[in-house]
Amino acid sequence: MSRSGYYFVVSTAIVFHYRLSAVELRHLRYFVAVAEDLSYRKAAERLHVSQPALSKQIKDLESELNVRLLDRDTHGVRLTEAGVAFLAEARLTLRQSDHAVTAAQKAVTGRHGRLAIGYVEPVLMGFMPTTLLAFHKKFPEVDISLIEIALDEQLSALRDGTLQVGFAQRNGRELPQTLQRIPVASSPICAVVSRTHPLAKATRVSLADLRNEPLVSLKLRRGIGSLHGEIMTRLFAAHGVKVQKIMLIQGAEPFRAFLEGGLGVSLVPKIGGLSRSSDLVFKTLCDTGLDLCLELDALWCDVDTAQLARKFIAVVRQITLEA
Repeated sequence: MSRSGYYFVVSTAIVFHYRLSAVELRHLRYFVAVAEDLSYRKAAERLHVSQPALSKQIKDLESELNVRLLDRDTHGVRLTEAGVAFLAEARLTLRQSDHAVTAAQKAVTGRHGRLAIGYVEPVLMGFMPTTLLAFHKKFPEVDISLIEIALDEQLSALRDGTLQVGFAQRNGRELPQTLQRIPVASSPICAVVSRTHPLAKATRVSLADLRNEPLVSLKLRRGIGSLHGEIMTRLFAAHGVKVQKIMLIQGAEPFRAFLEGGLGVSLVPKIGGLSRSSDLVFKTLCDTGLDLCLELDALWCDVDTAQLARKFIAVVRQITLEA
């Protein structure tokens, strides 16, 4: 191609991008059909339109772009240099358009899109790994992300769209009208101790039995509070048991290590992630009260685009019911 021809093709591509707003997708489809068949008759048959109507659409397109895309004579139809450049761009635009339509349709049906989930402490949400695996098998095209976020921050994150699914204790604070909640898990709170701890052999364990034990709770990371620690503090206070201190252990693995090594004891729900450790023993508490059962709700923003959130919550409920 000559240098002048090269600059012409490049300038044509630029014209395409800047003037496409006035061109409809049907113009592109009509042009691509003619360019591929190099025949107005064949293209018209393929598109199920009349040949005169197709010719008019191509002329309108060339008029809008102010370039000739096709040469037509008694020998047939051929692409101009501008037409060659335009064909590549038109195909790309049509592919992107089809992709956008497909993505939108899948999003509406809850089969495609992005799902950001608020993640609290794993000692409270041990069902999450199994849930994520089950959801991914059902909806492999969904892009899932877990976001460590304190419960107090989840409400605003749900409202502004940073999160699509959050979790909160039942009977907690009132929610804004735009948010919905539904029960997803219920689990008794138990004492958890190392298998070598003296309490591991006890027939009964009460909150009072733990008052002089080194109590530990999980703190996920710096900068956010410990929901786990708050629950433990509230339970001991509500049942009249005075404890010296509850040590906050930052990170799930160090927390597990403290418990398995016999350096501390804790209170956790049975659905928590620690239940899979063979080095720990869960002891049912002989104390009574509704507060000794963790009731967990899933939260989501009640909008038309919440299909993915509802489908994920349905999987959560299935997993927790089977646990």
